[in-house]
Amino acid sequence: MPRRPGIFARIPKHAWIGLAVLFVSMMLVYYATRLALPYLTLHVLTGPLDARIPFSPPWVTVYVLSFPFWLVSALWILSADRAFARRFCASFVLAMAVSCAVFLLWPGTLERPEVTQRGFFAQCVRFIYRVDAPTNLCPSLHVLNSYFCCRGAWESRAVPRRYAVFSLVFFLLVCCSVLLVKQHAFIDVPAAVAVAEAALQCGRRLRLERVGSAVEHHFRKE
Repeated sequence: MPRRPGIFARIPKHAWIGLAVLFVSMMLVYYATRLALPYLTLHVLTGPLDARIPFSPPWVTVYVLSFPFWLVSALWILSADRAFARRFCASFVLAMAVSCAVFLLWPGTLERPEVTQRGFFAQCVRFIYRVDAPTNLCPSLHVLNSYFCCRGAWESRAVPRRYAVFSLVFFLLVCCSVLLVKQHAFIDVPAAVAVAEAALQCGRRLRLERVGSAVEHHFRKE
């Protein structure tokens, strides 16, 4: 009996290319904008509502689990037809471009609490605080990425409905986690949803899948 191909072998090539596009665009925005921070004036984004939100280290589990959630969701979503995958990627790149502009024009920061608790969750929060400075906050890329995964899961024909429901629940948990571990101010959450949804709508109305098709055609000619 012939062996069934492994799970990675069943993922089409265009999904891996799309994943690379998503990853590179996010890394460029996240790290490149930080090079300009020494020359920018940071604005404190926290308000009265943020003071009412408690600090809860156990929520760091959702914050960390969002990374594999993005990976699995993106590969699943991008495994749909090429046109949908191209539009999804183009919309994401557009959202990253808008986020980059906001990070540079209105750079934000916040004062994070001192982690006095003990235990595994507190240690995880301390580690995140060490490796991730409180900058590039609005819009929250954590929320933006999770929203893209949620919306893509509901629209992609490659994703089962039960996973789409899970992605919605997990997206809401991510929104809570970024606030409860004090990685973001409240304004960062709706801003991320607004940027992501605007980019998705532009992708649909402007048929941004044509951009990916033109790029692919260009490289094939060469």
